[in-house]
Amino acid sequence: MANPSDFYVGVVDFFAILLPGAIATAILGPRMGHLVLGQLVASPTTEAGTWAVFLTSAYFLGHLIFLVGSYIDRAYNRLREQLSPYGNESAYQCATRIRDTMVDEAERTALNTFQWARAVLIAKCPAAAEDVHRLEADSKFFRSLLVVCILAAVVFFSTGMVWEACMALVLGPPCFARYYERRLKSTTQAYIHIVTLHHLGCLR
Repeated sequence: MANPSDFYVGVVDFFAILLPGAIATAILGPRMGHLVLGQLVASPTTEAGTWAVFLTSAYFLGHLIFLVGSYIDRAYNRLREQLSPYGNESAYQCATRIRDTMVDEAERTALNTFQWARAVLIAKCPAAAEDVHRLEADSKFFRSLLVVCILAAVVFFSTGMVWEACMALVLGPPCFARYYERRLKSTTQAYIHIVTLHHLGCLR
């Protein structure tokens, strides 16, 4: 039987990589796909071949979008330090104190508090890990979608589709806001689970 955590890793891959890659492929394919794949895109021989090209391109572009999106985390970190809603800092400090009592000082630089909390949840409470993974999947999807919005705006402006480009830009801020909220909630939720398990005596 499949482990629930394995399932949610697949969900992260789908929402953060394949789905944004598919959207980018749908936008870029008709306009510049022939420049990359030539006749393979221009005249696929079968429907199966068309889908194979589309999915391969979506997976490849999805990984590139995911890589670019990872740099958005820096903006998130700066903004989180200024706003810090949901009691994130206090939850983080509580979880960090618990980690420090369980991990040797020499080992603390090997993993940050969130990485440690997520690993503990996977080992001790898979249901709580699923909760955190679901929020992570949401945050990474909207982070990638923000990159797609910027890419779409550039492509549409370059092809004279001004209205479509403006709509893509308008969708950017809501995508970032949702990414920020889901990312912050995933870390906060992980810390809260750790504190709860610690007081229940499940981490001893």
